[in-house]
Amino acid sequence: MAGLTLLLGLAAATVLLAPLAERINLPYPVVLLIFGLALAYVPGLPPPTVNPELILPLVLPPLLFAAARRTSWRQFLDNRRAIGLLAIALVGVTACAVGVVLQAVVPGLPLIAALALGAAVAPPDPVAATAVANKLKLPRRLRTILEGEGLVNDATSLVLYEVAVASTVTGAFVPWHAGATLGAAVGIGIAVGLAIAVATRWLLKKLPAHPAGSALVLVMPFAAYVAADAAHGSGVLAVVTIALALSRYADQESAQTRLVSGTTWEIIELLVTGAAFAFVGLELRAVADQVSGSFGTLIGQALLITAVVVVVRFLWIFPVAAIDEKVMRRRSDRPEPVGWREMTVASWAGMRGVVTLAAVLALPPGFPERERLIFIAFVVIIGTMLAQGLTLPVLVRVLGVTVSGEEQDAEEQELLQRARDAGFRRLDEVRDRGDVDSQVIDEACENATRMWHSLGLIRDEADRQDTVHVHDACTVNALKEEVLEAARDAVVGARAKSGTDPTVVDRVLRRLDARGTSD
Repeated sequence: MAGLTLLLGLAAATVLLAPLAERINLPYPVVLLIFGLALAYVPGLPPPTVNPELILPLVLPPLLFAAARRTSWRQFLDNRRAIGLLAIALVGVTACAVGVVLQAVVPGLPLIAALALGAAVAPPDPVAATAVANKLKLPRRLRTILEGEGLVNDATSLVLYEVAVASTVTGAFVPWHAGATLGAAVGIGIAVGLAIAVATRWLLKKLPAHPAGSALVLVMPFAAYVAADAAHGSGVLAVVTIALALSRYADQESAQTRLVSGTTWEIIELLVTGAAFAFVGLELRAVADQVSGSFGTLIGQALLITAVVVVVRFLWIFPVAAIDEKVMRRRSDRPEPVGWREMTVASWAGMRGVVTLAAVLALPPGFPERERLIFIAFVVIIGTMLAQGLTLPVLVRVLGVTVSGEEQDAEEQELLQRARDAGFRRLDEVRDRGDVDSQVIDEACENATRMWHSLGLIRDEADRQDTVHVHDACTVNALKEEVLEAARDAVVGARAKSGTDPTVVDRVLRRLDARGTSD
């Protein structure tokens, strides 16, 4: 009962503080973290008790799935080199750097045990990265790279962490075995995700516009994570794979399923993220009380590791990004460039979070310097969230690394026009078939024109009359869904093309779905 009370209390705090965070222009995970820190020092409040083994399977699947649904497979592939250099190579470099420094400052700590902490603190939090990217309206490519990094780096980190922990416990480290474990985890995770994605697509076809379809989409991330983990694969990659696959084939979902599941995922992401970061702050006091030795020495070690995490990211991103840009210049379809301003923002957007929390709390009893490592990890989470999370909005404004609202609105209008044209083409095909009464066609044409007018595509009465005159074939009821279906297909198809912002696609698709379910 105490755990349930704590969970409900953190959820209520999230509901109240998230709007406040938006008003003061701060990422809401930062505000919830500060709330947790303040709550930890309320006299008489008992320390929270949560089973560490439940944190990853309960918290990570919904957060990863919600974040992955906002990106697209095409955008992911276009930036695969940059994402890989951050999500795989940088995680390994950070883990090694932290391990070496930590072993040097903590006498008697084995290097492989220090590497376990390095792997735990190496990945920036995907939820924090997404929250910052969306809140600050970062350029599309920078946003895609940061979100893509957040989706993959957890898998790299957790596999390295598991190898380091197992090697510490057994006292033996075999490099080829570690490599085989990493490869197997990646392959099994992706395979499980693809298999469940195929099964989900098939089931969604059988459950059109049924509440079970929405429930299915909500259950699948947890099923993918648990199944992959049981098969000794990466649950993280399984969840990301199924999310990217389903977003690519969003036309398989009914409009009702998309609307319900989309809104539900936003609510789940808000509540889970808020509760998780509030828990980090709330847990700090209990963690600090368990550590023995000089508190000043402990704080110094924790701040040193925090500095290593931040500095390594800067030292890696600038030269690697410069090399990547030179390679990109050779491509005929070169994406928007990433300059030094964008590199600075990417370097500073390295807040740690949920994965680091779950990993260090899962260190087995008897692990060398377990309490010390947990405390250091908590300081890294809190230090990066506060130092970087509070200052990143200011840095973005000072450097001018934002996309104007006018640009996003123009892209949305262009996509809506593409949807409208596709709908009219479908209606022209119906007219050519000759199996619809002309009076019904004329009446339906008026209704379709009013629909596009309500979406802001036909500006005044003259334009509306012109459209009616040119497109003299529509339907009201039977063909209304055909119009919307063609429009949705065009929008979903745009997601698979380079240069299309998936967040704009989702926004347009939601507007079309709302039109289809409201009338």
